[in-house]
Amino acid sequence: MALDERKRKILTAVVKAYIETGEPVGSKTLMRLDSDINVSSATIRNDMSELERMGYLCKPHTSAGRIPSSEGYRYYVETTEEYSLSEFERKTLTDHMESCVGLYDTINEVASRLADFTGCAVFAVAPTAGNGILTFEVLPAGKRTVALLAISDNGSVKTCLAKSEKDIDADDAQKLTKVFNSVLSGFPADQINKLRMSMLENTVEKEFGGYRGVVEAAYKLVEQLKSYELTIQGGSNLLAYPEFADAEVAREYVDILSKHEQLMQTLLEQKPEGEFTVQIGRENKLFGSMGASLVSVECRAKVPVYFGIVGPSRLDYVKLKSGSKYLMQKLKKFIDEEL
Repeated sequence: MALDERKRKILTAVVKAYIETGEPVGSKTLMRLDSDINVSSATIRNDMSELERMGYLCKPHTSAGRIPSSEGYRYYVETTEEYSLSEFERKTLTDHMESCVGLYDTINEVASRLADFTGCAVFAVAPTAGNGILTFEVLPAGKRTVALLAISDNGSVKTCLAKSEKDIDADDAQKLTKVFNSVLSGFPADQINKLRMSMLENTVEKEFGGYRGVVEAAYKLVEQLKSYELTIQGGSNLLAYPEFADAEVAREYVDILSKHEQLMQTLLEQKPEGEFTVQIGRENKLFGSMGASLVSVECRAKVPVYFGIVGPSRLDYVKLKSGSKYLMQKLKKFIDEEL
């Protein structure tokens, strides 16, 4: 719904004031905070009442000021000019990225910078092996026990232990490594299909007449490599907000954090429609019952990475968008050029 210039200024001022203080905003507060609103207190009150009737503001208590509704935040997000990051903010966001080693170290760092920048909890979800080409290594790890390593050229390493039917020495481990790589090396995880795994099983059986347990472990490891990995940074940030001070709300939030598989699945299901998607309050299924907002950000690199930023509804969405957009550009460059 279109707003005239004065109502737009008043709505924007209410949103900014509430983001800053978390307190309902009255007409006198607006006059004190925003010198661009050159009208009387009575006129501001009338316009705020009209904005409430239109659904952009709401009144939490009879005698209190107003706070933005979900529609008010949405209008603010869609009509406010992009926030201009300062040089200090840019440097703070990316200061440690160059010292990171490998994909997941970098993703952890980006999530940590986002958590500090926004004061929110940040979740990052990425393919376990990315699109990296895999090599394998088999190592003796004890009596009838083998360590199987899958090493991606993007820097990630996954390992599992397997029981074998007989002891394995260093020579056999080296021969098994050669067989694994002759069949599986040179492919990303999503291209290692059942046919290729069957070829591995047949080759190992033909050349060794055993080690079925190692092959079974390889099946499981490859399936893990096709899955996603979750990173959480700033998980305790939300508990500092008054909105999360209620014991029941805090308990619900902590309970969600503990369910990594459910959390990751829901974040993947709510992947952003664009590079930046805002779900305010009950618009998001995961944290909406707590009144929290979920901002989804996608890094569209050759290894896609999805970030979920969770905070109270009174997030500074415009600043958050500029900061996350800048970080995604840097992360995409790193992934596409360095990996």
